[in-house]
Amino acid sequence: MKKSNQALFGAATITMQAALTHSAPVTLSNQCCNALQESCKDRVFLPDGATYTERLGTYWSVSAALEPWCMVMPATAQEASEVIKVLVQNQCPFGIRAGGHGADAYSNAIDKGVTIDLGLMNKTTYDADRKIVSIQPGMHWQSVYDTLSPFGVTVTGGRAGTVGASGFISGGGNSFHSASHGFAADNVQNFEVVLADGRLAMKGGSGNFGLITRYDMFAIEFPDPSSTDIWGGIVIYDVAEQEAVIDSYVKFAENSGKDRNSTAIVYWAYIPALGGMMLNIALENTINEVEPAAFDDYLKTPGIVSKTLKSAPMSVITMELGSGQPAGFRNIWYTGAYDNDARIIKFAVEKHASMVAELEKVLSADSEFNTLCMFQPISPNMVRHSLDRGGNIMGLEERVFGNAEGVGPGKTGVMFLATFSVKGAANEAKAAPLVKDWQDSIDAFAGALGLNWHWRFLNYANHNQDPLASYGDRAIAKMRAVSAKYDPDQVFQKLRMTGHKLPA
Repeated sequence: MKKSNQALFGAATITMQAALTHSAPVTLSNQCCNALQESCKDRVFLPDGATYTERLGTYWSVSAALEPWCMVMPATAQEASEVIKVLVQNQCPFGIRAGGHGADAYSNAIDKGVTIDLGLMNKTTYDADRKIVSIQPGMHWQSVYDTLSPFGVTVTGGRAGTVGASGFISGGGNSFHSASHGFAADNVQNFEVVLADGRLAMKGGSGNFGLITRYDMFAIEFPDPSSTDIWGGIVIYDVAEQEAVIDSYVKFAENSGKDRNSTAIVYWAYIPALGGMMLNIALENTINEVEPAAFDDYLKTPGIVSKTLKSAPMSVITMELGSGQPAGFRNIWYTGAYDNDARIIKFAVEKHASMVAELEKVLSADSEFNTLCMFQPISPNMVRHSLDRGGNIMGLEERVFGNAEGVGPGKTGVMFLATFSVKGAANEAKAAPLVKDWQDSIDAFAGALGLNWHWRFLNYANHNQDPLASYGDRAIAKMRAVSAKYDPDQVFQKLRMTGHKLPA
């Protein structure tokens, strides 16, 4: 991976003092925001301003929309470098907000400190000669796809258009193209990084080594450059047929290596406004093959209520999926990973139904709560692509192949995502232990069967799940070495208060 000229731009650091906490004195807030105003002028926004209020309203999850001492919005890598320099010189705690799609508090904002809002860095460009797509961190995938569509190319990006590009890529990124091209992090040709060097450990290591200001990704060409159509959509089943659907999913996942262009996600959605519990499968074929053989079992499974399957531009499909993630709610997410075993899925679905019944008892009538119980494959193909591109830091090789080299046929896993959305802070607080218990019960059940991978996908992980620790000792040692070399004063461990940090 190339080292960007911006990587060390203005990277002045000083010896860190005692680690800061969220109880910093008010005088530090004045010092930090005043210093930023002196250096960055009209890029700083205070709580009494319209821009500050407007930006708080653009967070996808209300849980994440914390109110900082001030916000600073750099528009270039040079300005971002100056921001980091000022924050370090004044020992200011800070958070980083890119696309703003994190679910939890402290995922992409801070209350006692400064939020670096990268919303002005929102351009995507395509170099047709090098076949490289350059994406700034403030982009959302819908805009990325709309920009790339005229060129007949795409990238390994988010499956819902509302998802932010930066957190998705730096956390790993599972896309429509993961089976054919690997994780999004494995498709980055170059990271432009302020303060720290990006290299290998940036691939899945999130924001632990520096402030990423640009991702240069390998372009994926559509079979027909004049069309960006893929085939896919959503199939809704009668919940009474869920055992047959689960069996179809397990079989599809095990055979995913036979068709690397077809992907499937199965999920139970509890949405009272739409009648309660729903069973859905999202199907996509990235080369626009209509009803590929890989989906035969799904489409022959009884109980299909409705389907939206069609050939359409990829951006239309991602817009449809994004509409299922409405903004304005408080959100709780949890994740796990297990062997691809129907027993685990059935157990998780049963516990999901039990949790929903409990939530109906304890939450207020106007809570508008909804949930997702979602499963998607982790295939040997996905991990082999990672190895072909130099590897990443996520530690899946040992889980899939039993070794770090990717030797052997490998086994398929299932990635689980639990989501909960609600209106009202009191409702969120009441629901939090129930959602956590749901995840804990699945972990325990899979563990008793010897099928728990003890691995967390960073893009989905709750703030208390510590996904980086789940990557394994070898990965942790590598990340610590990179951090010590390129961030010797540990700015992104001690002053950065957002995201998942390196294990202590």
